[in-house]
Amino acid sequence: MIGDLSIDDISALLMVVFTCVITIANILLWLSTRRTIALQIKSNYSLNHQSLVTGHRDLFLGLLHQPDILEKFAIANSIDVDSWELKIVSAFFINQIFVHYLNLTNGTIEKSYLEGLKQDAREVFSFPTVQSHWQNSRVWYAPDFQRFVEEELLPPSADTSASTEVSASKI
Repeated sequence: MIGDLSIDDISALLMVVFTCVITIANILLWLSTRRTIALQIKSNYSLNHQSLVTGHRDLFLGLLHQPDILEKFAIANSIDVDSWELKIVSAFFINQIFVHYLNLTNGTIEKSYLEGLKQDAREVFSFPTVQSHWQNSRVWYAPDFQRFVEEELLPPSADTSASTEVSASKI
């Protein structure tokens, strides 16, 4: 059968085969590129949140190292510095957990780390100041993160509809 084909026929047949192979390779490359771009977008989203958390932490720590400015800031805003520090530290803990949650849900960290994250996060959410701050700030987080915190992290005795024993003035 192949012996009956002319060189032009074999050339045409090879061109069809190579065109099919190259087309399939291009489709696979396109799909791979789409996945890579999607992961890069998710990674950038997580990095942006991490950058915000880091920026807030640096600003807060910088303010703590400038007692004169901290005192002026507290007086100008009628802030009890000790309560404010607890609130900010609690916010940092929650935001750090949020960033790790984003990394896990966006696929930039392997799911095998989920149980370790949950264990660390449960410890953080066992702190009364963090629980109290969560009650006041939970509405600002995505609904899926709210569910994660309330179903997976908060101790069973923590009621999401009522504040904890820590006074609201401290958080």
